[in-house]
Amino acid sequence: MTRTSDATAPDKPAFIDDLDLLRRRRTFKWQAGDGGPDRICLGVAEMDLYAPAFLRDALERAVHLGELSYGLGQEQQEACGRYLAAHHGATVAASRCTTDVLTGLRAVLRLDLPPGSPVIVETPVYGDLFTVIEEAGHTPLPVPLLRDTRGYRHDWAALAEAARAGARGWILCQPHNPVGRAWTAEEQARAVALTLEHDLLLLANEVHLPLGLTGQPRSAFADPAVHMAWCYGFTSASKAFNIAGLKSATIYASDRSAHSLTAMPQSLIGRPGSLGAIATVACYDQGTQWLRVLRDVLAERVQQVRDELATLPLAVESVVPDSTYLVWAEFPHGDDARRLAGALATSDVHLLPGPAFGGADYAHCFRINAAAHPEVLREAFARIRATL
Repeated sequence: MTRTSDATAPDKPAFIDDLDLLRRRRTFKWQAGDGGPDRICLGVAEMDLYAPAFLRDALERAVHLGELSYGLGQEQQEACGRYLAAHHGATVAASRCTTDVLTGLRAVLRLDLPPGSPVIVETPVYGDLFTVIEEAGHTPLPVPLLRDTRGYRHDWAALAEAARAGARGWILCQPHNPVGRAWTAEEQARAVALTLEHDLLLLANEVHLPLGLTGQPRSAFADPAVHMAWCYGFTSASKAFNIAGLKSATIYASDRSAHSLTAMPQSLIGRPGSLGAIATVACYDQGTQWLRVLRDVLAERVQQVRDELATLPLAVESVVPDSTYLVWAEFPHGDDARRLAGALATSDVHLLPGPAFGGADYAHCFRINAAAHPEVLREAFARIRATL
């Protein structure tokens, strides 16, 4: 495969179809797993994109000026606030820069909860959340999402029971990784109400917030009642604009939590470097049209993955995600999941296995990153079919 012409279009997201070029990338996605020199990586949540023109220009100007020192935190906080308000209905009482979302989560958990506190996570869920809770000195408390023919939803009864049983915090993923649900305004309001009723620390992980495929997901901070709650939000331009390696994120707080956020030691929450902050401001202020096109393209790629899954000689189920470029594939028959795992090893295609998102209950599942060139996706599934 060779580079396609869309790579030169400044206002259009350009995916890389050159597998040799992708394999030369030193990013985590293309180094993950134990594959050989011909592997195709569809696991880690990075996109196979060329950097957009507005981002390259901003970074090149910064390098030319020698802006390679400490970050521009105030500019980043203001840009993030503008973006959240304009696109996701959020109002925030205070904000701080941090290195990345996980660093921010770890710091808040460590500072705001007594040691050993149970913290709710809704499984299947991004596996590093378990690690962050434990690193902060607390105990993850899994509450499985409910699955029905329409997709996934909160188990409100189980969440309330967990709160009554001693949970002190809840990490609410909006949108949810890996199942792709974007919680509605009504669901967000009910989540805030539950945290108020039980005085839970609500940690709104909104890193995938800009990636709505069926509309603009609402922030937890769009509900005025959130400002009575013990609540923090966490986001970054990293996922939507593919800049995770620049290490830049923002923490924001409700009225009730604003003083605590303002008082947090910088040494615990870290800070972005200047290039991370510059890139973040450029993405939020200049990337709206580019992101709008990207979301349409990602919706097409997600459907392509679901169509490819349907061609496998296996029983497989997936739902159309409301948001993100991730497809959560379930193989109800355990033998089919094991067959796929064997085919992946033989075909040198890397996906993330379900147990990474909550343990053995998800051994029949895989998460697939659809944010790749259509030719790369076709090649990956052709290899899988050939080895089944």
